[in-house]
Amino acid sequence: MNHTLSTCNVLPRRLMLCLIFLCACIIGQTSYATQPVAANDSPHFIGTWELVSVEAHWPDGHVTSPWGAHPPGRLIYTKEGRMLVLCMHELRNEATRKVIPPALQNEAAGYFGTYKIDATRHIVSHTVTATLRSAESSTIDRSYEFKDGRLYLIAKATRNGLPVTYVLVWQRA
Repeated sequence: MNHTLSTCNVLPRRLMLCLIFLCACIIGQTSYATQPVAANDSPHFIGTWELVSVEAHWPDGHVTSPWGAHPPGRLIYTKEGRMLVLCMHELRNEATRKVIPPALQNEAAGYFGTYKIDATRHIVSHTVTATLRSAESSTIDRSYEFKDGRLYLIAKATRNGLPVTYVLVWQRA
């Protein structure tokens, strides 16, 4: 009889713990459902990123890799709100000690400054302090998306008189 009483007491405790766990899960699900998924994307940016690719999407639908298949680049976001980027055409890298063709001398971007995140609109704004090119001055707005552990930055520009959408793909360094 003692054995039966102890089994009866344990079963309700286990059942009670299971019910508490289920309630906590339901409450957790409900609170996530009422909050926007991108309530604060800032922590996802912080750190050092390595450039994976640069694609140019043209109005007629074709896609090119204007800086080659493996363009070098680094992007750094700090928790204090500072940022720095340097990226270039794969043949522009003078660390390779190769002669740089004159046509590629301007195929590099480098600037630093501060940044702010608008998670509602999925925009990261870079306020430029110093830059290598006048095209990257003042405040630069980039659309962003996090997908498969990568950061996608999307920029609108004009190249050869045509509107082009650039997609820069970054992965954690």
